[in-house]
Amino acid sequence: MNKLLNRFSWDDLKIIQAIGEYGNLSRASAFLDINNSTLFRRLGALEELLGLPLFLRTRTQYVPTHAGNELIQLAQSMKDQLKCVLTNVTEEVRGYVGEIRIATNDALLQDYLTPLIATFSLENPQISFFVSVGNEEVNLETGGADIAFRATNQVPDHLSGRKVGIAKWAIYGNKSEWEGSTLSVDQLKVNRWLGFTPSLSRLRAHKWIEANVDKERIVYRGDSVLSIASAIHNRMGIGLMPVMHSRHYDDLVRLSPVFPDIEEELWFLAHPEVRKSAKIREFINHCAEYIAKHEDEIFQDGSA
Repeated sequence: MNKLLNRFSWDDLKIIQAIGEYGNLSRASAFLDINNSTLFRRLGALEELLGLPLFLRTRTQYVPTHAGNELIQLAQSMKDQLKCVLTNVTEEVRGYVGEIRIATNDALLQDYLTPLIATFSLENPQISFFVSVGNEEVNLETGGADIAFRATNQVPDHLSGRKVGIAKWAIYGNKSEWEGSTLSVDQLKVNRWLGFTPSLSRLRAHKWIEANVDKERIVYRGDSVLSIASAIHNRMGIGLMPVMHSRHYDDLVRLSPVFPDIEEELWFLAHPEVRKSAKIREFINHCAEYIAKHEDEIFQDGSA
């Protein structure tokens, strides 16, 4: 085996990958900038070295065998890793460059992400950002985004994540109607309520409302935290909101203690392969350090 390893090279893998990608020797040899006969001999020598065929030959195409496919996948993996390492090494010298794509929701963007991006951008002017806002979960495996910033208590096993805090929730109302209120949570349940649409059914806040508030008391449903905050601002009723988000509104007042059973953990998530990128690691580290430094301000409980 050691003898085989010593005789097998990166150039051999590039040959196998090129034939697999282009499907015939003519196009593969043009890509590799060698002539057909040389490529034919190189492939034959590789198959003789390994003692098995790497491609099935037809009159018009070279089709990879199982062994050929294994080596093609290995070549692609090594190529991707080499590209990542070269990018990281280059960025360490020249600074971080390129685009970072982030998926999040509107409340997290307003409460956290915008100042995080702003401070990072000032330190890394060659980085640009593409931010997608929505409640749907973006598939990080298919490149929908580099990073997802989510409030969740269930992190998928296939993602690499970093927890940066906890979103605390409480009941809020408009000051003009509720300032000075001493009603208990049970007493508040019989008032006009604002709830969430089924698109946010994963939220513990949604589940709490569905379990504790009569449906006829729910006069409005929104598909985002911002829509609930706006409805409270317009005196449509009372509702659950993240404590962190209430600080954007002077006319909202907290009516209850925080609910420990509906807290949501805050995570930066990325696919493990994407996490290898130096600029992605640096951005996530920056966010975690910034949030830790401003923890008291960001995660304040406020006053009931």
